Amino acid sequence: MKRRGLALLMAAVLGILTGCGSGGGTDGAAAPDAQAGGQGEEQTGTAAAEEEHEQVELSFTYWGGSYEQPLMEKLIADFEEAYPYIEVDSQHIPSDYEAKMSAMVAGQEEPDIAYIRDYMALDFAEQGMLYNIFDFIDQDEELDREDFVEDFYLYWDEGKSYGMYTAGESYALFYNTEAFEEAGVDPLPTTVEDALTWEELVDVAQRLTIDQNGNNAQSPDFDPEHIRQYGIRFDFNQGSYMPLVHGNGGTYMTEDGKFGLAQEEGLDVIEKMGDLVTKYHVAPSPAETKSLPSTAVSLTTRQSAIIMIGQWVLLDLGESGVDFGVGVLPEMNGEYSTSPGWGTVGIFESTEHPEEAWLLWKWLADPSRAIEAYQSGLWMPLMTEWYTNEDLLNQWAAGNIAHPEGYKEAVMEPALNHFHRHPSAYVKNFAEIDALVTPALERMYLGEESAQEAMEGIADQAETLFEGLYE
Repeated sequence: MKRRGLALLMAAVLGILTGCGSGGGTDGAAAPDAQAGGQGEEQTGTAAAEEEHEQVELSFTYWGGSYEQPLMEKLIADFEEAYPYIEVDSQHIPSDYEAKMSAMVAGQEEPDIAYIRDYMALDFAEQGMLYNIFDFIDQDEELDREDFVEDFYLYWDEGKSYGMYTAGESYALFYNTEAFEEAGVDPLPTTVEDALTWEELVDVAQRLTIDQNGNNAQSPDFDPEHIRQYGIRFDFNQGSYMPLVHGNGGTYMTEDGKFGLAQEEGLDVIEKMGDLVTKYHVAPSPAETKSLPSTAVSLTTRQSAIIMIGQWVLLDLGESGVDFGVGVLPEMNGEYSTSPGWGTVGIFESTEHPEEAWLLWKWLADPSRAIEAYQSGLWMPLMTEWYTNEDLLNQWAAGNIAHPEGYKEAVMEPALNHFHRHPSAYVKNFAEIDALVTPALERMYLGEESAQEAMEGIADQAETLFEGLYE
């Protein structure tokens, strides 16, 4: 409470000095006067900044691979150059991020601003630990809520958003062009209107699944025990099945507390995905996946012909030099859906420097600050104009090896018009429920239980854990 009181006092004083006042949001948190953010911040003079501000140190934690770390450090260095009175103590946490974040929060040592998994952020926000990002945006002289893609906001209550995704993302199908050509399979469709039906996807995956003797999965001589190229590969988490469940009219948990994956629409998708592994033998099981390289590498080495994954894989595919294409996910009963990643950038209420934390948040959300991250395929923008302004769009989504022909139609358009949040962003107690779902799915993929047995077997427990849905 003392730290929050100090933050409020600082905001009020700064508001008087700048003539803008200290705004208040739904939680009574002071919003910053954003005098220099987004494009054009270089106009703020270094000398003036040094005269008007005392030195401030911000702590910031983030995840990411070997590419993302140097990119983030450059972003921060550029930020510190633009705001010489702010020093950012950044900490890159490449593994066990959730456990380490939980430990920091438990020890009351949370950072000022951080990457946070959405299901953790929901809990933190509900406990009053994260700022409502609208408290900042509504007081900002340069930004409006409409400047960001609406579906990218993450809410924990009506009018209360703890932020947006760390970047825009979208699930799609990515494929090895050479594998398609050798099998005589047409390229995957890139528009929602032309999306494959599930039956068509199965057919394509069968033709692309090749055993050690060169037989595909439709051949009577096919050997499912010795496969050198799988037709399709996907991860065994919400990212693989929930876009299809949403497209099929289903959900993870219903509003009245029923376990959605055990209902007809959800169970239908779970069963279909299980069949890819156990019936058609066109996708590797969890056990088989352990002996394969990463999802991206399995495509470049032709151990998988198609991978179903988020568009961030474009970074690895582009850097590999492999000839690859992109296609939309299959439609389910005439409908279509895609989903994002599941992380956010949140500002903790315990920060003593909310105005400076907001300036860093804005900096990270501005594509112009790290255009190479978007050109490389790692991120998609959060800001609307980077999709609607053709000049800005072409700066990142065209003319580079990470964005093949059809990208805009197959990845970007569905993200803007057929977007459904993962359940980790709207189901209370998601982590506890998912701890039941993951092993149940694994039993199905290993052929130990049918889809119905696996999902109905945990339905009562899931419904007992269910505490409701966030706004």
